[in-house]
Amino acid sequence: MEQLLIAFINTLDASLKKMLREAGDGSGFAGLTIPQLNYLEAIHALGEPTITELAGQLNFSKASVTAGVQKLVELGYVHKTQYAADRRVYHVGLTTAGEELAAAKSRALSEYEAFIKAALSEEESRQLETILTKLVRHFGGRL
Repeated sequence: MEQLLIAFINTLDASLKKMLREAGDGSGFAGLTIPQLNYLEAIHALGEPTITELAGQLNFSKASVTAGVQKLVELGYVHKTQYAADRRVYHVGLTTAGEELAAAKSRALSEYEAFIKAALSEEESRQLETILTKLVRHFGGRL
């Protein structure tokens, strides 16, 4: 089982990276790190979170998130807006380029899902979804 699990993880990782690269050729994936993509995904999911909310979602320190967000601002994917009622608080949101990148990632993941489902029967697909849900919860992930 160990060898099969290693082969599966390596294959999954390589094929997902390939699909993201292909989707990203015109959308900017190529120049971003995995943590930066995670920041964009979290910002997209949360709407316009504060730095503190984003840090909580990602389970990173506020200082780390502040630096990561600043880099994404410089790259043109994120904007920061100072909260009028408390000038110490900033909300972050995606720029048009950030929204386009989030949409490209979503399309790539949809294609990846279809790719996986094409290799499985309908019953196998349901079983895989049940198993993956159980594993994500076991590892403490959010669904």
